[in-house]
Amino acid sequence: MPEQTDKQVFTVGQLTRRIKGTLEDLFGTVTVSGEISNFVRHSSGHWYFTLKDASAQLSAVMFRGNAMGTFFRPQNGMEVVCRGRITVYEPRGNYQIVVSDMQPRGEGALQMAFEQLKHRLHAEGLFDESRKRPLPLYPDVIAIVTSPTGAAIRDMISVIRRRNPATRLLLVPVPVQGAGAAEQIAEAIDLCNRHGEADLIITGRGGGSIEDLWAFNEEIVARAIVRSGIPVVSAVGHEVDFTIADFVADVRAATPSVAGELVVRTRTEMLEQLKGIAFSAGKFVDFRMRARRQRLGSLLADRAFSRLDGRLQAALQLLDDRSERLQRGVDRVMERRGHQVGLLREKLAAHDPERFFRRGAALLSVEGQPVTGIGQLREGVSISVRLRDGAVTATVDRLEKQQVKDNTQTPEHA
Repeated sequence: MPEQTDKQVFTVGQLTRRIKGTLEDLFGTVTVSGEISNFVRHSSGHWYFTLKDASAQLSAVMFRGNAMGTFFRPQNGMEVVCRGRITVYEPRGNYQIVVSDMQPRGEGALQMAFEQLKHRLHAEGLFDESRKRPLPLYPDVIAIVTSPTGAAIRDMISVIRRRNPATRLLLVPVPVQGAGAAEQIAEAIDLCNRHGEADLIITGRGGGSIEDLWAFNEEIVARAIVRSGIPVVSAVGHEVDFTIADFVADVRAATPSVAGELVVRTRTEMLEQLKGIAFSAGKFVDFRMRARRQRLGSLLADRAFSRLDGRLQAALQLLDDRSERLQRGVDRVMERRGHQVGLLREKLAAHDPERFFRRGAALLSVEGQPVTGIGQLREGVSISVRLRDGAVTATVDRLEKQQVKDNTQTPEHA
C-alpha cells in the first residue's frame, strides 16, 4: 500500500475503500466462533446478527442463498461457528463478516438443531410409516455406504458372510464425520440409485458423540434417503443413539451388526420357510376338499333331493374322480417343490464353511482384514492362514497374479 504524504487528503469513501481492500486482502476467508445476538431475519430472506464473546463483538450478515441451505434455525444466545469473508460495509464504515456457512457449536446447540430439523421433517410426513417400503426377502446385492476403515464395515461384512456367503456386497466408501461428510454420504446414496445394481442400501457408522454422528443428522442426507428408489437401512451408532437418518430410513437397525442380521436370512431360515410354504399348500388343498365333501353330504341329506340320488351319486363319483386327479396334480407339484428344495439345500451346502475347509482351502488375512485378492499382498508381508483346526502365520515370498472373479465390488465414488 502506498504511503500517505502529509499533504494527501482522503475523502471518507476513499479511506473506507482502502481499509476495505486491506482487510479483504489480509484475511480473506476466516472461521470464527461466537454467540449470536441481535438476530434479525429480514423480509428479503437475509440474516443480520452479531457474533460476540466476553471481550468483543463482530457484525455479521448471511445472505438468502446461504441462509436457505442452513439446516437449523439460529436463535439469540446460540453458540455457532461461522465461515465467511471479512469485508467493510461502506455506507456505515463498519467491518463485518459475510457468512457463507454456519454450524451449531456445543452439545446443547446441536441438540436444539436436531429437534428443529426433526420437527420440520416430521411435519412434512417424511417419518410416516406409510411411505416406507419393506426390505427385499432375499437381496442378491447389498450396497454399504460407510467408511472403509471403521469397525462398522467389518462387523457388517462378518455378519452377512456368516449368514449367507452367496450375498454380494458393494462397498461405497465415504467419510462418516467431519466437514463435507454429509454431502458425500448423500451423493453415495444417489450413486447407488444411478448404478442400479443394488437391491438394498445400508448406511451408517459405529458409535460416538453427537458431534461424531452429526453427518447423519443433516438434512441433505435425510433428503437423499427419502428420494432413494432402493430401500435404505440406517445403522448409526449404538442402540441408544437416534439420528434423523434413522427416522426417515425404511428400517432402522440398532447397530451395524444388527443391520447385517436384519437384511440377510440364514440358510436354515430359508429352508424352514420353503417347508412352511409346502405344508401350507397341502393343508389348503385338504381343507378345500373337506369343505366340498361336507357340502355335498348336506345336500344329499336334504329330502328335496331324495329323488335325485342317482344324479347326485354320479356327481359324487365324478367329484371323487376329479379329486383324485387334483390330488395327483398336487403330488406332482409337491414333488417338483421337493426337488427344488433339494437343489437349494445342495447349493447352500456348497457354501458351508466346514465343507470349504474340508476341501483343503484356507482363509487368509492381513492384520485382521480378510484377503480377497492378490492386490492386497506384497512380498515380505506377514499373513495369517486359518485352517479347519487352527491357524498359522506365514510370510509372503512370491506373488503370482491370475484373473479371479470377486463377488465384492467397490465402484469408483463420484
